[in-house]
Amino acid sequence: MNAPTQRLPAFHSGNGAWAKIMDDNSLRTTAVLGGGISLLLFLRVAWNDYRLYLSYGPGGVPYNVWGWLFSTAVLRPIGTNVLTTGLYDKKSDKRSWLPKDWSARTRRTGERPRLGPHPVPQRQLTQLSTQKIHEKLVDSFAALVAANKAIIQLKPSVHEGHTQSIFYADHLSAPPIGEEMMREIAHIHATGDHSVHVVLAPQDCKKVIDAGWGQRHPLNGVHSVKLLFGWTLPKEYVLLYVPRSEEELRVVMEVVRASVGFMTNTEKVEG
Repeated sequence: MNAPTQRLPAFHSGNGAWAKIMDDNSLRTTAVLGGGISLLLFLRVAWNDYRLYLSYGPGGVPYNVWGWLFSTAVLRPIGTNVLTTGLYDKKSDKRSWLPKDWSARTRRTGERPRLGPHPVPQRQLTQLSTQKIHEKLVDSFAALVAANKAIIQLKPSVHEGHTQSIFYADHLSAPPIGEEMMREIAHIHATGDHSVHVVLAPQDCKKVIDAGWGQRHPLNGVHSVKLLFGWTLPKEYVLLYVPRSEEELRVVMEVVRASVGFMTNTEKVEG
């Protein structure tokens, strides 16, 4: 008769538990490493975005991390399409201070410049200009105001801050769009790229955008802005790209004069 076979103790259940512990630890380690890498990547992207925001120079919202967070997390998601012009065709106001064929004969050369992703401040990143052109632009604004003292004046900007802006003369009453703009008509971004914001007649907005000289502000016509700031920007609030030459400076100032004409209802603006 054969002797009974002696069985060794079975550790299968223990081995399975140990394997499960090892698997759980591995998963936790992977999750921690993945989370750490994701956080580092996020912080790097956020830091680069913040540096880009600071590169614009002061304007519109606080020039610090709080202004960056507000522009990035709150304003960027509600921004509108900046190149659409069909909304201006629907406007009943068909007046224009630019010639009828202006878009066809005054087309801006080259592609549109690239703008920063932050709605405020709205700034141009490429196709910038020289200090000489910047100074001539500032001088041209001053000369325009000097030639039209009966209707406009220079004062610190309400919307932009850190720069002088063209306003209505104190004795003039402003139409609803002027009141919406808090009587501000146009300003240069003198602490940054030297692009220009203007308010134009609806038909002139279409001409300027279609001819490649500018684009809408991301927040113009966005009614929820009133909940954040207490005021809104009209759909006729347009950014003019930085003039790259004296010829482009001439065109930009032609548009600025059209802005003054529309806002003050003046047929002929001097200068």
